[in-house]
Amino acid sequence: MGCSSGYTTKDGKIFFNGKEITDKSFRILNEQFAKDSTTVYYKEHAFSYADVATFIALDDHYAKDTNKAYYCDEYHEGQNYYLTKKQTITEVKNVIPSSFISVQNGYAKDSKQAYFEGIAFAVKDVSTFQSIDPFFSKDKVTAYLNRKPVAGSDGKTFELIDRNFARDAPHVYYYGYTGENQHNIVALPCDKQTFQILDYRYSKDKNNVFFLGFTIKDADGATFKMLQSGYSIDKNAVYFESKKIAGADVSSFQVYQENDSVGHDVVFAKDRNAVYMDAKKVSEADPATFKVLGENYGSDSKHVFYKTTIVKNADPATFKVYPHDVGDADAEDASIKFHEGKKVIEQ
Repeated sequence: MGCSSGYTTKDGKIFFNGKEITDKSFRILNEQFAKDSTTVYYKEHAFSYADVATFIALDDHYAKDTNKAYYCDEYHEGQNYYLTKKQTITEVKNVIPSSFISVQNGYAKDSKQAYFEGIAFAVKDVSTFQSIDPFFSKDKVTAYLNRKPVAGSDGKTFELIDRNFARDAPHVYYYGYTGENQHNIVALPCDKQTFQILDYRYSKDKNNVFFLGFTIKDADGATFKMLQSGYSIDKNAVYFESKKIAGADVSSFQVYQENDSVGHDVVFAKDRNAVYMDAKKVSEADPATFKVLGENYGSDSKHVFYKTTIVKNADPATFKVYPHDVGDADAEDASIKFHEGKKVIEQ
């Protein structure tokens, strides 16, 4: 079907997806809804059971007439996923049409209850119910995440402050996506006056540091600072994400800048005594000569390493990695090809 532009007008003419509609009784309600003297349309799909005279569009998905309310959507299916579009028109059950309104982001309400994508759900106070985004909504009593009350929240003051943080009068919250329209949300045990958002994962206050909503044990909020590639430090320790790196030296700790310029699943850093992959020490690696090669490889003057393991029989002087796999190999030296740190057996 191609890209849809919906209902439009140009030079006094009406078009749907670029095709002119010549019916003189045809009237555009918005880009998605229209009607003529006998029929209501959602996109190009007609549904003649609506009351045409009283039918109005509320947003791109919701509409109503004097008797009913409707939730309409478009979906893709099958082998021609990107080419085949189908429309679904759902009558909203047990609705009060006279008070039914859209509150945007897939949400609607009437004087009795709230709805998401045409399905009713319970709220504390429907008269003050409003949407925030497709996941969050609130009323004067509480906030909701995916239509479930956020425990302990204050709806009057609840607001999103960042893509992963929210706040209300009593709390600061971290929330994260866990898949299939599921999220976790937790109230951070923080000092609100000194709370800072560092990035989408990290935050801190004068005493504590938080990663993905969890408190990093023993981290010092006052001196904590982020480095690169998931590493951070405070006055006492070095961390990779939420893990303290045992034995790492704060004063000499450095992150390899090459982490940002080569392909890898892991990252490397060093201090005066050792080399580290993520939070693990790379045993036998020499920090004075170690370099990052990419594709999870590194080398020093004596060895090649795949992650934390020495690659047997690899020659560091001639070892190189491929920017993309070549056949079954991702690296080679002068005489051997390797894949994920192991010798490739030639067929």
